Amino acid sequence: MNRVLKGLRGIAIAGTMAALVQGTANVALSLSAEAAGTQLTATTAVNVRSGPSVTNSRVGILYKGEKVTAGSSKNGWTEVTWGGKTAYVATAYLTTGSVAKNAAPSPAASAAQGTVYTTSNLNLRVGPTINDPVSVVATQGTKLALTGKISGSYSQVQYNSSTLWAATGYLSSSEGAPTQSLPAVKQKARATTALMIRTTSGRDFKSLGDVPRGTILELTGTVQNNMAQVVWQSNVRWVNNSYLTRLTETVPTAPDVPDTTTQYATANLNIWHAATGDAHTGEIPRGSAVSVTGTVTSGRAQIVHNGALRWVTAKYLSASKPSEPAPPPSGGGADRGDINKGYSSGLDKTNANVQRIAWHVWDHYPQIKTQYGWRRDVTPDHPAGRAVDVMIPNYKNNSALGWEIAKYFRAHASEFNINYIIFDQKIWSVARNKEGWRSMANRGGDTANHKDHVHINTYG
Repeated sequence: MNRVLKGLRGIAIAGTMAALVQGTANVALSLSAEAAGTQLTATTAVNVRSGPSVTNSRVGILYKGEKVTAGSSKNGWTEVTWGGKTAYVATAYLTTGSVAKNAAPSPAASAAQGTVYTTSNLNLRVGPTINDPVSVVATQGTKLALTGKISGSYSQVQYNSSTLWAATGYLSSSEGAPTQSLPAVKQKARATTALMIRTTSGRDFKSLGDVPRGTILELTGTVQNNMAQVVWQSNVRWVNNSYLTRLTETVPTAPDVPDTTTQYATANLNIWHAATGDAHTGEIPRGSAVSVTGTVTSGRAQIVHNGALRWVTAKYLSASKPSEPAPPPSGGGADRGDINKGYSSGLDKTNANVQRIAWHVWDHYPQIKTQYGWRRDVTPDHPAGRAVDVMIPNYKNNSALGWEIAKYFRAHASEFNINYIIFDQKIWSVARNKEGWRSMANRGGDTANHKDHVHINTYG
């Protein structure tokens, strides 16, 4: 059986090397595409930016399989034509070859059959890639049957009458014997910008793509050439040490909790980690009792929540409990039907403040046909469910409608628990109300500059 696993790993390594060679070839082709008018294809969904850096504003998204007219490539970025203007895409995600929009995994190679065991808790996936959904997690020591097929670094297995895929590196021919040794993880860190995953710490590295800002990485404690060693997708990899913020693990040695008094939330409240900053976890529903320490800093009140010191927005605390939930200003409610009208989406996943805003728009602005609520995004507003984009039809000739909506909600910000509003490249916020509508820097396209929609962000 040891020969079975050795054979498996040999084929897996060969497949991986072939994939790396193929990937390197595609990148090389992309880098050489310097003639104006060259058509390149996205190998995955990738941001289109206004300049050749991850710090430049995003002007759009090029999806997998879509083509773009490219110019020269330099320092990992390729100049492209986007919406009639010059923009930039990371070269690593472009190829001169064709890319299927839903490309199937490479054909599985043949390998030996037999019985193997998982060396740790292991994801069993419906397909042979890290992007395929996890069907079940097999606990350490689970017995699996090999079908004889492998694809890349995955082996096809039988588990409880289901045919699934498991990472070959975590399979052993003997029960409880791990097949690979990884350095111990000593600390975790957060990426402060998009970070390249490298195969080595030296100049001979190969890029395995980028992880987005905010990704939590597992550090081994080794740093070479200002590259920090990490354990990434069950392998030793390297990232730029300059763009990591170490996380301090909270040891449950419970500090002394200060004396508290009880107040009540008058709105849904974010639970902030500190008196300043954007880090927060969960929320406290309106009407809930809150244990307040009496300390107020930067407009936030310190509280004790689940035994830990946290913070909430002080002005939404009251000594008396609200008698009843705030009624929706527009009469919105659970019996109104689907809030996601037309092509709208994500409104049902937003907080109560946003849903009241959305219902008010439906009731009072029949010209509006589309609103967007929750979605994945690089900024925290939409993923947290506290923002709505009210899309303005025929916006280039209909700016007056957008301003009517923006000014109405500014005037009624306290009713809807609104934090700030952006429209037509201008922003108004509660915190800087006296300054009125302030101009914003040019972010690129009309959507990035909020010319085609009113963005309304709420507290909570």
